[in-house]
Amino acid sequence: MDQYLDTASAVTRALFGPESGIPWWAWMAVIVAVFWKVAVKEPKSAREAANERDNVMLGAMFGDDGKGKKKKK
Repeated sequence: MDQYLDTASAVTRALFGPESGIPWWAWMAVIVAVFWKVAVKEPKSAREAANERDNVMLGAMFGDDGKGKKKKK
């Protein structure tokens, strides 16, 4: 068990330690690339944007709540 921990510790030091051949900013680039999809909202397609615009317009015309659904009283 100690051999596995020593090996894992050596690999971690080789990747992230001060003697690592990979600079810290390169690791930050990897982290940003992995979480880019989560961090940045994906733009709507033209069809989705048009559908949302139409729903808002119809809601304003017919007195709905702006999402195309009628208000419950």
